Amino acid sequence: MNYFAYANLMDIDLIHGVAPSAKALSIACLKDYELSFGKTTDGAYDGARLVPSKGAETWGVHYELSDSDMAAMDRSAGTDKGHWAHKSIILHTANGEVVNSTTYDMPNPSGPAGAPAHYVEPLLKGARANKLPPAYIAKLEKLLKSA
Repeated sequence: MNYFAYANLMDIDLIHGVAPSAKALSIACLKDYELSFGKTTDGAYDGARLVPSKGAETWGVHYELSDSDMAAMDRSAGTDKGHWAHKSIILHTANGEVVNSTTYDMPNPSGPAGAPAHYVEPLLKGARANKLPPAYIAKLEKLLKSA
């Protein structure tokens, strides 16, 4: 199964804690979406979400992982409680390929939120380690500093 991480799960150590089979295939861009942060429908958690925004780009890591690891990630993400849900997406890799993938998005957020403290370090670590575009990393640093 393919999965696109655009927040804290870009950190290979963090994703391996839930999905040991995760293998980074490439960095990739999700066009017309902006990384943002919100509160889950029930207000229980703050976390990453995607906001439609014409012309925006959200960069991240395109992974391959086992179905059983995806199920473990679903449990961790609280998909059964509606905290996050699968979203089918089309990615553009750094070498020009167009690929189908899935990611998590927060359905029906109950409000805006800042970046949770436990997201900041792994999100930046993953962005740097996977060599996302320097301008995008600078944008993340600014976003996370203001959060």
